[in-house]
Amino acid sequence: MTAQSTSASSDDSLQNELSKRGREVWLAGLGALATVEEEGTKLFGGLVDRGKQFEQERREDLKEATQKARKQGDQALSQFEEASEETQSLLLGTVHSALERFGVPTQNEIDRLSTKVDALSKQVDALSEALSEERPASNESDE
Repeated sequence: MTAQSTSASSDDSLQNELSKRGREVWLAGLGALATVEEEGTKLFGGLVDRGKQFEQERREDLKEATQKARKQGDQALSQFEEASEETQSLLLGTVHSALERFGVPTQNEIDRLSTKVDALSKQVDALSEALSEERPASNESDE
């Protein structure tokens, strides 16, 4: 072999080697792209699933917090109503005591007196009627 043919053969071998390496780099890039696409799709699906799970957990937490707040609100309202009733009862007791001290009659006493007055009024009316019936009769006998 001559020096020129060895050099040409060496150039061809180098060019083939570079082409082969270039193709391998190209294929490695395509493989990386395919892997990223596959793994990216898996990763995206996994993230969507995790997002759904996270959303559900937060909804449950929010529901529990809402129920707890409602329960506490109901308890506070109940305690407020109890305190209001106690305050009203104490106030009425104080007013009632003050009225008794000043001699103001209670509603029950007024109602009892009113019933007695009605009964007495009926008796007076009946007596007046009886007396007016007797007078004309006794006036006639006097004449």
